[in-house]
Amino acid sequence: MKTIAPTLNSTAPQPAGATTAVLLCFVSYTPDPVNDIGTYMPGWKIVWNGIQTEDGNYAFIAVDPTGDTYALAIRGSLPPQDIFDNWDAFANWVLEDLDVITRVKWQYASTADAKVSNGAYTAFTNLEDMTDSFGSTLSVTDYLTSNAIANGKQVLIAGHSLGGNIANVYASYFASTLTSESDPTDKVSLYTFAAPAAGNADFVNDLDAKIPAAWHYHNANDIVPNFPVAGTVFLTGLLYLPSPAASAVSVTYDDCTVTLREAFFLLSGVFLFYGYLQPKNNYTIFGTNLYSEYMDNTAEDWFGQAGAQHALANYAGFLGVMLPVLPSQPMVQNV
Repeated sequence: MKTIAPTLNSTAPQPAGATTAVLLCFVSYTPDPVNDIGTYMPGWKIVWNGIQTEDGNYAFIAVDPTGDTYALAIRGSLPPQDIFDNWDAFANWVLEDLDVITRVKWQYASTADAKVSNGAYTAFTNLEDMTDSFGSTLSVTDYLTSNAIANGKQVLIAGHSLGGNIANVYASYFASTLTSESDPTDKVSLYTFAAPAAGNADFVNDLDAKIPAAWHYHNANDIVPNFPVAGTVFLTGLLYLPSPAASAVSVTYDDCTVTLREAFFLLSGVFLFYGYLQPKNNYTIFGTNLYSEYMDNTAEDWFGQAGAQHALANYAGFLGVMLPVLPSQPMVQNV
């Protein structure tokens, strides 16, 4: 298999919370998180369990065995493999589910012109409106504030893929609610894996300032965290060389046929006007091997490679965690 060299911060020691966070993200994808969490994270217990929204958003709050840490885990709204069926599926995911062409003002930032994508804002609203299957009348925020912050406990926020995108937006909001001396933001940590960018520079600068204890993980071969940042979308067209090569694959969208590389270059030009950026705090890029079963110059193999690289197991493997394979998610496995 071809190796992509590790890059920024790939050999730096990682915080213990990252291991916890990646396992929480894994549990969010299991068939029955309420019961499964005890199998994969002994002693942990889900205490607030969200009812999945119409858009497929799901989240839960869990408590560690000591009772000192409350964790909010936010699942991506689509199973990872569904995003990479073909170019149409991926393009629809970017332009419709993420809804990055429309931006809205982010009112929970102290910076002047903070904006997030309309898709991120919609998902954040879904999370805030989510109800607890256990019957609690408290929202996610009210539960964390009443049970964790009010009692001096730690709050860990984690998400993978679209869940990471939502985690960044929600963490910004949650930090903005902690305004009194009894509600310190140093009790909050944030971990995202393969998260698409949620907002512009003003949003990112505000998030970085509010939550310094944040770690963001990006597999260099994963195309999802490249979006919708213009510069990294451009580089997406250069991935996986010499094969599968985006320049050797043709795709059609809205009756326009171009090479996959040209499609990413064109998208990069579109996104240039929107100014999306990734957070800077502890933004960690690491390298992986390419999967040998996806090495032909075909659209199927290019998107197969992209889907395999997006799997949470690649992020877990970087942190030294071996994830079990879920029958419903064959791509959630280690390289």
